[in-house]
Amino acid sequence: MSEEKEVHEAPATYVAERTVGQMSVSELKDLIRQVIREEQSFHLDDEGYLVFHNEAAYAAYLDTLPDKYPSEIRAYYIDEHGFKVRYSDYEPTPEKAKELEEARKEPTVPAEEVLQELRELGVDL
Repeated sequence: MSEEKEVHEAPATYVAERTVGQMSVSELKDLIRQVIREEQSFHLDDEGYLVFHNEAAYAAYLDTLPDKYPSEIRAYYIDEHGFKVRYSDYEPTPEKAKELEEARKEPTVPAEEVLQELRELGVDL
């Protein structure tokens, strides 16, 4: 009985262990939507740009065109906030890359400490 309860409470990705006859209509719809999303990683917008639904798919596509800059490719992805995002053509010089790497290694100050210090200085947040 507990096993049956687990199946009914599980997300749509779990229904693959059941037959179609055991699924509800809504579970079957969810499964079909999931398959379509997995198969359709991009679509064309009204201006002819490839629109990827996640950064990983966009980056993988760019990797298939190594001789082109991102600005030369009519493609972008939609981030988790719904914004259109394209990679920049900017490639740091070796000196700048080293500087950025060193900056990443430096310790950071927690945001709460910075905010507290600003409050103490009388900055209205």
